[in-house]
Amino acid sequence: MIINLQKLILRNNFRKNIDKGFTIVELMIAIAIIGLLASIAVPSALKWVDKEKQNSYIRELISYLELVKKETRRWNGTCTIQTNTFATNPNDPSDPRKKIPLNAFNVTCNGMDKSNKKNISSRVPKIDSKVFQEVNQRIFYFTPKGHLSIPGNQDALVIIVGGRPDTNFYERPKCIILESPIGMINSGFYQNSMRFYSGRFGSRQNSSLRKQTCKIL
Repeated sequence: MIINLQKLILRNNFRKNIDKGFTIVELMIAIAIIGLLASIAVPSALKWVDKEKQNSYIRELISYLELVKKETRRWNGTCTIQTNTFATNPNDPSDPRKKIPLNAFNVTCNGMDKSNKKNISSRVPKIDSKVFQEVNQRIFYFTPKGHLSIPGNQDALVIIVGGRPDTNFYERPKCIILESPIGMINSGFYQNSMRFYSGRFGSRQNSSLRKQTCKIL
């Protein structure tokens, strides 16, 4: 009788342990929920990374333009800046899955020594494969007084920066305005939406850009 009672207690405990586990249906539901959350979170995370690359490039570009202004004024030199034009970034020979960032501008400076020229040329911002820029001028200059000179008596240099994602959508790019001749820099959002996609030119001139369309923040 005692043995039978012990067997009954053990059987009941075993059933309780089984009842504490997950059924196949419950596991399938949990996996489906995890998959749904991942499908929402991963694209959002990738979009955030792309945005940060654009923001990082804008910060670097503004810092660089300020540097050229300061150095030309400091050393009584002149820098000619030409917008680099390219469609895609080349593959990295060591890793074909990666793209090589390219210089945003070609810069030539005169009236200063080699070390100052090297400092300016070595710090030209590079455009990542997920970022694009468009500039309303092909060539512009910083004079010995640190002033901005634009051919054709233009009153401002306009640069827009956006993304080259794997997806395809329309969005407002960010913009930078340099007022001529003092070279004052402001940034904001360009009011016209543009198509963001992977096949967009990495860098090029776009003479249709207008400073009035850039909403300063």
